Amino acid sequence: TNNNQILETTETWVYTADYVVTQDDLNAGENLVNVAGVDTNQTDRQTDDAVSTVDQNPSLTIVKDLTNGDDAEVDTAGETIEYTIVVDNTGNMDLTGVVLDDVFASGAVLASGDTDSDSVLDATETWTYTADYVVTQDDLNAGSNLVNVAGVDTNQTDRQTDDATSTVQQNASLKKKKK
Repeated sequence: TNNNQILETTETWVYTADYVVTQDDLNAGENLVNVAGVDTNQTDRQTDDAVSTVDQNPSLTIVKDLTNGDDAEVDTAGETIEYTIVVDNTGNMDLTGVVLDDVFASGAVLASGDTDSDSVLDATETWTYTADYVVTQDDLNAGSNLVNVAGVDTNQTDRQTDDATSTVQQNASLKKKKK
């Protein structure tokens, strides 16, 4: 209190310190242990620590949509249905081992989002994929809705899925030949 730089028996000195948590800290998942020490001419160094627990929350969402609204109904063999699949890291840590599957469309292609090209879905990234499916005559003959499911899995999360559906419109008409 008297600013003489001597810790007198009637004084208690209080210090503050700040640390900014980094993405690397969250990815590592280890507790942050901050050790402070004090030494004087009359004493040995003494230390104490404060521990902050790192709470990792790996999470993501997947949304699969028809890219074009007119693909909601299909009625022609050879018609191409285009899909957009968005995978968003909604957690607080980077996600590794990202695997997107889209069996119906025979795979999907990463169109954008991996800004640093490291194949790691960073906590700040959203990846967009595209996929196409060509309607077959067998699809039209069957008349069942075309339900395309995409799934995504990472080393840190469970597999999640979303789908997009196109309704098959059957147009049965016969033309009668004149004799």
